[in-house]
Amino acid sequence: MAEAGGTVKGSSKVVLAILIALVVILGGTTTYLAIRSVQPPTAVTYVIGVEIAVSGSYASDGPLRRDGAFLAITQMNTELAAAGSPIHFEKIHVDSMAQGATAVTAFEQLVAAGVKVVVGPLSSAEVGSVAPLADSNHVVAISPSATAPRLALDDFVFRVAPNDAFQASALAELFGELGYTKVAVMARDDDYGRGIANFTEGIFEAAPYNGVVEKTFYSTQSGTDYAPPVAALSAQVGTPAATTAVLLVAFEDDGIGILNLARQDPNLSQVRWFGSESVTRPKYVDPSTPAEIKDFLVSRNMTGFFPFPQQSPVVEKFVADYQAAYGRAPSPYAYYSYDAAMIAMLSILRAGKYDGDAIRAMVPIVGETYIGASGHKIFDQFGDYAAADYRIWNIRLEGSNYVFKQIGTWFYLTGTIEWD
Repeated sequence: MAEAGGTVKGSSKVVLAILIALVVILGGTTTYLAIRSVQPPTAVTYVIGVEIAVSGSYASDGPLRRDGAFLAITQMNTELAAAGSPIHFEKIHVDSMAQGATAVTAFEQLVAAGVKVVVGPLSSAEVGSVAPLADSNHVVAISPSATAPRLALDDFVFRVAPNDAFQASALAELFGELGYTKVAVMARDDDYGRGIANFTEGIFEAAPYNGVVEKTFYSTQSGTDYAPPVAALSAQVGTPAATTAVLLVAFEDDGIGILNLARQDPNLSQVRWFGSESVTRPKYVDPSTPAEIKDFLVSRNMTGFFPFPQQSPVVEKFVADYQAAYGRAPSPYAYYSYDAAMIAMLSILRAGKYDGDAIRAMVPIVGETYIGASGHKIFDQFGDYAAADYRIWNIRLEGSNYVFKQIGTWFYLTGTIEWD
């Protein structure tokens, strides 16, 4: 019994010693953790350049696109703060003024400020002008709306909107399905206008359509007299025929000026009109646009394509948030500006550092799983939105309001059209 009792007593001493040691060790650990927990995380600020034109040919629609990017940055900062993250995104906006030369100047300002990722520019001409700067300075540029096919290059430029080779295929299919054999194109004399016009010509004049395309290009300089190109377009249309149509590839002020002359032309006022995706800019149906021009659009059944996203909870939330923030509905490309900004920020977070090469490497990876306001952003080998279905729209008068109405879809996988 004495031997057994001695064993228990000895064991108790050992256990007590162990407990004392654990208390010392854990107490030290607790003290260490307490000291560590009171240290605030180091604040980290990443800069997002926003080179979006809000003047010139983008004076009306540019601010709506800019606000899409601003909304994304605001929402990301709110989410990071709620998570207790020390990371904050700061935006620097520069107005590229919708011209190649001024876009270069604006981009140089962002580079000088140490910016490594830029949302923008908007137009194909601007993107083509800044691309060499992006490459030489290893600065990522993510354009929301540059669509010229010639920009499909392996560089530091990414595009979240599909390039116009898809739109040209959709237009050719639409012309063929509706029975048109001749299309007269009135297009801007820039990368965007020539891209759509030339690709449409190449596709529509080949089998199975075997159509005829006539092209008129007009200057994009401010103060351009549109009467001569409108007269040339009228001559190309000739005597109005049921199988002849016009395709307008224009922005807003230039397009409205052309339409105002066309509606008074005996040939152009009698044929069907189609528009590029840029004709979906809100100003075409805005109260500030003369009713006689909008009536002309309705009477000629102005129809075209735009890569509108399919309705989803993501899209609905974006629209609601945008309207709550700015008191107006987003324009079609505002969806894309929002996604460009989100992808830029997510790529920085995934890279874990503010470095152009690292961000560039992450953009395609982020795109694989990113489903945003404008859809799923899978990029091809050139950093362009890989493919997209296009919704068909036309302009209608509903009550006292002129509206864009979605009426069908062109599917890129099959190249076919399905009407709603």
